Amino acid sequence: MTHTNYATSATIYDSSEILHHLVGLKDIRILSYKRYGSVHEIEIEQVLGEKLCQDCNKVAKLKDRPLVKYTDLPVFGYPAKIAWKKHRFYCTNKECKTKSFVSTDHRIAAKDSQLTTRAAKWATKQVGEGRTVNDVAKELNCHWDTVNSVVVLYGKELLEKDTKRVKDTDSLGLDETLFVKTGRYKHKSFSTSVADVKNHLLIDILPTRDKVGVCSWLKEQPVTFLDNIAYGTLDMSRTYEAVFNVMLPNAEQIVDKFHAVKLANSYLDKVRRRVQIDTVGHRGKKDDPLYKVRKLLLMGSETLDEKMTEKLNSLLSLGDENAEVALAYAIKEAIRDFYKKDNLEQAEDHLLNIIDQCIKKSMPDELQQLGRTLKYWKDKLINYHKAKLSNAATEGLNNLIKRIKRVGFGFRNFTNYRIRVLLYAGKPNWRVLDSIVVN
Repeated sequence: MTHTNYATSATIYDSSEILHHLVGLKDIRILSYKRYGSVHEIEIEQVLGEKLCQDCNKVAKLKDRPLVKYTDLPVFGYPAKIAWKKHRFYCTNKECKTKSFVSTDHRIAAKDSQLTTRAAKWATKQVGEGRTVNDVAKELNCHWDTVNSVVVLYGKELLEKDTKRVKDTDSLGLDETLFVKTGRYKHKSFSTSVADVKNHLLIDILPTRDKVGVCSWLKEQPVTFLDNIAYGTLDMSRTYEAVFNVMLPNAEQIVDKFHAVKLANSYLDKVRRRVQIDTVGHRGKKDDPLYKVRKLLLMGSETLDEKMTEKLNSLLSLGDENAEVALAYAIKEAIRDFYKKDNLEQAEDHLLNIIDQCIKKSMPDELQQLGRTLKYWKDKLINYHKAKLSNAATEGLNNLIKRIKRVGFGFRNFTNYRIRVLLYAGKPNWRVLDSIVVN
């Protein structure tokens, strides 16, 4: 092997020393270095003594020296390869079932991986922090699948070994998110996000939103984890309500604030559209008062300035002859005021008053239906004022999940999807990755 001295005004560097620093592994001998195009390639081998058979423990003899190339981290901004000249041995014991085996070293590369260990761990962290697999693959000058396979391999190990990732929490959030659309008719497959609402991290993502599937996941969790859950946040989902009832009967269920207001807005819009048709006989057009006012109705009263308030009242007076839309708007604002109450008893009285008003037979059918829904979820709505928790953290994590879906241009393999999402939104301890050994 030819050595070259690289001199500067202060220091003389030996090329062999530089190569040993680039490899940086004990008992690894550097055989050669070459560069073709812009790619650096370092050929290495293990320094081995007597080798014993893995099964019978008899002395094994060298059979041949296969050369396997691995993609390594870039060197000075250029792609790099490690060419590992391996040792393939055969067992001298004729009764042994092991005919031959190849020497391994997890420090260099994991089995079946095409990246070196350090490159694989680096790629896993890069993708886990939000970079695309394709972007990382281009930087390493390798194929997309080469990077994706190590991200799945090391990502799975990291999530299993990082036992402190899921901290002690007293609040668990459940929410559904769309996984994929498949088939000619774009059949939707949903998943369930399980969130630590207190610490704002994604605990896991499940390939189903069915009661049985979610309950099965909770059943697999440690008893200490389940016993510590004091609050369960959810939207107005009967499925997730049933999950909490069965698996966490002692947890106080809290209906998400966002979905309660969203529900009120949806019934307000139902009233507006019905009155529109009853009044003018057609759906809203750009010159119709109730069409012009639709966006103002969905805004909070405190966000309207004097001009906007005047416009709202004027348009309602023109298009809402029986004041049904105005009444629905007042109910919606009353529900928003419910969440502004500081006192639990006052909040409970306020909500009961809303329900009593809505379920009166004199009220529009839409508001009566809203009242019945609020009555069903009454206790879970009031529980918000006990802990001031909502499913906002889960909804925020769902936004992170959607970002990973956009970055990945969609997913079809749920295992890949789960690992990518948890690496990004599950807040793993990346220092644990350094200590992970994959043979």
